[in-house]
Amino acid sequence: MKIVQIAPYYLPHTGGIERYVHNLSRALADRGHEVTILTANVPPASPVEADGGVTVKRSACLARPFNDPLVPSFFGLGRELAGVDILHAHNAYSCAALGAAFARQRCGVPTVLTHHGQHLFGTPLRDMVVTLYRRTIERWLVNGVDRVVALSPSDAEYISAFGVEQGRISVIPNAICPEDFLSHTDEVTSRFEERFQLNGMRRVLFVGQISTRKGVDVLLRAANLIVNRRNGDAPVFFVAGEGSYLEPARELARSLGVADHVKFPGRIGFTDLVSAYRSSDLYVLPSFSEGMPTVILEAMFFGLPVITTDLPCLRDNFGDHAVLVPPGDEHALARAVTGLLDDPGRRRQLSEGGQALVRSNYTWDKVVLTYERLYEEIAR
Repeated sequence: MKIVQIAPYYLPHTGGIERYVHNLSRALADRGHEVTILTANVPPASPVEADGGVTVKRSACLARPFNDPLVPSFFGLGRELAGVDILHAHNAYSCAALGAAFARQRCGVPTVLTHHGQHLFGTPLRDMVVTLYRRTIERWLVNGVDRVVALSPSDAEYISAFGVEQGRISVIPNAICPEDFLSHTDEVTSRFEERFQLNGMRRVLFVGQISTRKGVDVLLRAANLIVNRRNGDAPVFFVAGEGSYLEPARELARSLGVADHVKFPGRIGFTDLVSAYRSSDLYVLPSFSEGMPTVILEAMFFGLPVITTDLPCLRDNFGDHAVLVPPGDEHALARAVTGLLDDPGRRRQLSEGGQALVRSNYTWDKVVLTYERLYEEIAR
């Protein structure tokens, strides 16, 4: 089949959706499909390039309101869709998805939208804008494509509330590629620990966008509570990623007096990411909104006990295999971290359960088959 994926960002821009699109596209190409990715040229890279068996085409971005690339070419798709069997858009809160819905109306190309979860920012003004978007544009969008993919049953219920028929909603989870991690060695991990001066320290890991939406400020306030309670037995918090909140986060750590217990390495490469998973004691993701994060799947694959927030998609997929805390509650988060650090039996239970869950259900060699069946159902 000839498949076009359209997404707001793609590698080398880093994030869960970017990696989702990369892994899905690679899995489809490996099964003989012709896959093209349309995306914004952010950060600037080659306008056209081959990524394995996938063609990537990047277009100019005028602005990024709410961190979403405004790409004029997304709203004039035509020639790019000649002979295309499936147009697959990602992220319901994006110009990429809107452009795909317009193309569906104009050209009739069968169109899939992967929703990627409900979106909130954790700030009143931005969340008010999101609420208005949901009541107007999102309702039109999910009713304007042939099939909407939800990452969990609760997200499917959310989508159906817009009047989308159950038969036009498919629940397909996120996944990972275990083979990507097989070549990593203990020596590489040891060098990582030495470089970041982590030897002998217990480690709590966060990997993601450094933003208030991801709850980084909540994590730092929880770190303050933990450091004050545990005195010399406090862990180090390894907070990896980049984003507009990075400098404010560093300043918050300093003002709370926990800068010595928090490391902000910025964006880390894949090798360091794997080393971080392999060498940490816990993984924490205290987000205010999420779909089905790749980072949780990866952390569980490496046997890390996971603490995250009690959000619908996270509860559906990980509720029995992770510790869930209320969003924005640094006291509950601090209790959860301390409780796991002090309970090796519970850590082992979560480690083994999460690892088995991911290896049995959430790998791309399984999930891509579900997407193929969906594509075949709606292709013209």
